[in-house]
Formats: sequence, C-alpha cells, structure tokens
Amino acid sequence: MSDDVVGDDEPVPLRDAAQLFFNGRLTKSALRTEARKGNLEIVRIANKDFVTRNAIRRMIESCTQKTAQQTPSNQRGMSAQEALRLKLQRRRGEG
Repeated sequence: MSDDVVGDDEPVPLRDAAQLFFNGRLTKSALRTEARKGNLEIVRIANKDFVTRNAIRRMIESCTQKTAQQTPSNQRGMSAQEALRLKLQRRRGEG
C-alpha cells in the first residue's frame, strides 16, 4: 500500500498504518497505546482495528500540543523537588 493512494478518510489496518505513516518507527501496539490514551481514534470493523490518515494527523497534533505545554523543570531554573511540588499543587488545584 502506497502513501499516495490512501485517502484521508480511508480505513487502514493498524499494522499497515504504522509502516505507511511512520515508516515502521511505531508499531500497531504503539498506535493502540495512543488510542487508550485518547490521542488516536481507531475504527473497529469485523473485530479488526483501522485508522485513517486524518486520525493520524489529529493524533500528531494532539501529541504536539501536549508536548509544547510541558516545560522541563531545568529550563526554568527549578530544582526537581520544586518541579514536583509545583506539579502536585497543580493536581490539587492549588496553583
């Protein structure tokens, strides 16, 4: 299956999608993990999992936004302990 023949909303089996869209750098298991995390929409047909090019694009966008929101503590001149304290405060809604 060639990348240029797959339409934006055409269902592609996860194994093929991992190869087609990520050149094998991700596996179908990794794509299932992203689906469990809520980053990837999977379509189940006849007990088989499929994904579309558009769903992959949305997953990449979602993961990019999450990564951009996370700033490593050492870039802000904060100790690991301070970063942990801040993270816990945010979880409790205190910060």
